[in-house]
Amino acid sequence: QTCQYLGSSDGKQIGKFKVNCIHEKQNKAFQEKCFSFKDVNHEDEDYLTTIRQFEFLAWRDGEDTPMAVQPMLDILEAVNRWQPHLGETRPILIHCESGYRRSGLVAVLLNEIHRVQDNKGQINIVDSVKTMKQRNKVIVQNP
Repeated sequence: QTCQYLGSSDGKQIGKFKVNCIHEKQNKAFQEKCFSFKDVNHEDEDYLTTIRQFEFLAWRDGEDTPMAVQPMLDILEAVNRWQPHLGETRPILIHCESGYRRSGLVAVLLNEIHRVQDNKGQINIVDSVKTMKQRNKVIVQNP
């Protein structure tokens, strides 16, 4: 619902940006949308920003945990496949309706996947959660 107003393929204007949905794919676990954003104040410039949104459908608001593990693995794999296209300086935005818990868990899991890849199998979930909680105290719910 957060980005429900996005997705117009006819170039809807939101603030100073013209937004187009250029790609949409859905399965049982998640919906993937790709949007282009163009600053209408700089139409003469060849400046276009692309944002890819992954909406996790298999873990609804109010549920303590996802009903199954495979949908979580599927969305993590999809985001992990997309991330190399971003380069080192372009972050991934992860959100859910409440802004914590579900998106926080996804962020921690993605961080640990990258830690395993970079450090040859060394993970530290507690350290990841502590680091993320320094930036956002409610990113992951306390037990």
